[in-house]
Amino acid sequence: MQRWKLMYKNIKFIFVAIAFFSVFVLAGCLGDNKEQVDTAEKKQLIYAVESEIKKVNPILDESQEIDTLLFRGLTKPDENNNPQPDLAESWNISEDNLTYTFQLRKDAVWQDGQPVTAKDVAFTFNKIIDPSTNTPISGEFNQLKSIEATEDYEIVITLHHPYPPLLDKLKVGIVPEHILRNENINETDFNQNPIGNGPFKLKEWKSDDTIILERNSSYYGPAPKLEEVIFKVVPDANTRVLQLKTGEIDLALLEPNQLASIHEDDPFTVHEISTADYRAVMYNLRLPLFQDKRVRQAMNLAVKREELVTGVLAGKGEPAYGPLQKSWAGIPQKEWYTYDPEKAQQLLIEAGWVKGADGILTKDGERFEFELVSPIQDKVRVALANVVSEQLKPLGIIAVPKPIDQHAVDYDGEDALIIGWGSEFDPDDHTYRLFHSNEIGDGKYNFGAYQNQTVDELLIKARTATNTEDRKNYYRKFQEELAIDPAYNFLVYLDALYGVNKNVSGISNRTLGHHGFGILWNIEEWDKE
Repeated sequence: MQRWKLMYKNIKFIFVAIAFFSVFVLAGCLGDNKEQVDTAEKKQLIYAVESEIKKVNPILDESQEIDTLLFRGLTKPDENNNPQPDLAESWNISEDNLTYTFQLRKDAVWQDGQPVTAKDVAFTFNKIIDPSTNTPISGEFNQLKSIEATEDYEIVITLHHPYPPLLDKLKVGIVPEHILRNENINETDFNQNPIGNGPFKLKEWKSDDTIILERNSSYYGPAPKLEEVIFKVVPDANTRVLQLKTGEIDLALLEPNQLASIHEDDPFTVHEISTADYRAVMYNLRLPLFQDKRVRQAMNLAVKREELVTGVLAGKGEPAYGPLQKSWAGIPQKEWYTYDPEKAQQLLIEAGWVKGADGILTKDGERFEFELVSPIQDKVRVALANVVSEQLKPLGIIAVPKPIDQHAVDYDGEDALIIGWGSEFDPDDHTYRLFHSNEIGDGKYNFGAYQNQTVDELLIKARTATNTEDRKNYYRKFQEELAIDPAYNFLVYLDALYGVNKNVSGISNRTLGHHGFGILWNIEEWDKE
């Protein structure tokens, strides 16, 4: 009898334990389901980016989409890429075009509740032009003589010379002086824990580099319709397409060769948007091989650009002949470098290059051979390097394609590099910083060490002339000189191909910049069903 009582107690204990465990698991499942429901109900845009974001600070890098969601500038671009008021409500320009007086809006606050004032503006631009900051955008503001906060909401900028691109440049995000005044701007924790003034604020920066932004209720502008924007790192282009198909992400930049795999019943559509984004071969002019401009002219004449557009871009782009092809300052340049192998051969002969028995050009015992580097994560650039290499072979030039990890690229040190640039804004934007000799070294963007005194002079005149027709004339002469003494071999302009969830609306067809930059320029208007 005692044995049966003991068995009964054991069975009773087991049933109680099972019941308790079942309740615990059920509670957990309900919790998981609640979290899934909350996520599903939340208006959340998941943007798959190609590489991790290491720092968020517009002083150090103003070319990240995330910056404009967290930080706003004195101005902002409209649908035509013209500057409009943002933190600055209005401004006056002196008759000599040397003094700009800005009145700031008084309802802008930092996400910690402190007001955005003229002190923040003065601090931001003084940091940018401070040589110790060592930011690559300092050259954009080297015409600034002084920046003074004359009142709490008034800022006065005085220039060395007239500078028409200034209003365009002032879209760079303002940072908080009260947080950063005593910080090393390059090493501060702020760069991973930003406190901004934009339509979104940082919610979480995860260990896998996923960044979650949430709507900023204290933003002075129209409240975004989206509650969260998530930046998710997805380096592989095929994985991005797969995740668009499964609904794991809502937005991603695609590659032309992926279009054939996209179907009408997929849960996303492809937006084809015009850009000012070009790809080119950048020559390292520190090397003797490239210093004779006839050599660079010859290689530019040897490229079949139309084949690059159809073969590499699947027709989603156009041949590139210069850096301002999509700008109001651009001039027709096709006649300069239309495919002409006979002329290319003649230029190489004039430069002293002769084909050896193996068909390779030689001069003074040196073969015409160099490495053509491309970032391996960018399949378009890798493909361009491969095709350009083949197109140069008939001339006796050996360009060895070398795809390497994008983080391992030595921009100042490679023989030649498939580069990407192009700005949708004022023509000064991606000309002075790329081709003026003052922009060589110290982390600046004239990676190929291009030096041409005439180009330097024309770029200075073009950025300081107050008359638009005069500026056009200087940029025309600049483009002509750049064709004679090329820094790059311009290849193609790309259309931006964005895969967008069909439930997402608000995307604009505004002309975009380098690498499709600017897609989120009107993020307040984006919505998701």
